[in-house]
Amino acid sequence: MRLKKSIALLLSLLLLISTPALAAKSKATPTPMPIEIDTDVVEEVPDMIRRLLDLAYNEWKDLNGKALKNPNKYTKWRNNYPYGWCGGFITWCMLEIGVPQQECAATPEGEVEGIVHVKEAGVGKLVTGYQKMNRTTLTPQKGFLVVYGKEGGNGLWHVGLVYDVQKLSDGKYRLTTIEGNLKKTVRMFVHDYDPNAEKKAKNLTLIPKEERTEEETNAFSYKNQYPKFNLYVNMFLMPWIPD
Repeated sequence: MRLKKSIALLLSLLLLISTPALAAKSKATPTPMPIEIDTDVVEEVPDMIRRLLDLAYNEWKDLNGKALKNPNKYTKWRNNYPYGWCGGFITWCMLEIGVPQQECAATPEGEVEGIVHVKEAGVGKLVTGYQKMNRTTLTPQKGFLVVYGKEGGNGLWHVGLVYDVQKLSDGKYRLTTIEGNLKKTVRMFVHDYDPNAEKKAKNLTLIPKEERTEEETNAFSYKNQYPKFNLYVNMFLMPWIPD
């Protein structure tokens, strides 16, 4: 009787080990850590990135806070169906200036040279594609994509384009971003990012009022774009890699 129980237990363990779920889990590729780059701000970015920033700025300026219907011109490249288009706006800009790109599923594994983008609209697929190429970091530069997380919830909530970066004396960075699909338009934000914050969910803060120089409008703001909850910087995606 004891022998039969021992054999049954052994067979159960073998069956458990060989299940597809555990086998898949054992082969899962770990998420790569963000790579370290020089923390100094690069002033002279590649020409293609400069043109990307100029295009995004001109789109923001021309709209001037005007609300868009969905779908709109920023969604046409993805079959023109209605979707949350924060990532769609960025990919539209990349397509307009001719940045080489592929769908997430076709993005090569490992390091890729040159300027490149992932042809996706969803934040999760953008992050997955850039992770495949080992192009995520916690250090901002002009032309990088900033991925926001929602405090206490989704870590891949929203994405914007870093238009300008200033490194402050206390180790923080003052980010100017251009972001699509906020109040149905393209908006610009200026806020402070602390990569050394004790809690990652608290690494994005408001600029002190005495340091604000612009009037807030429907197109420009210093405030959190989602007033019902806090956003934080989860990571940056790198279409280009500083030397």
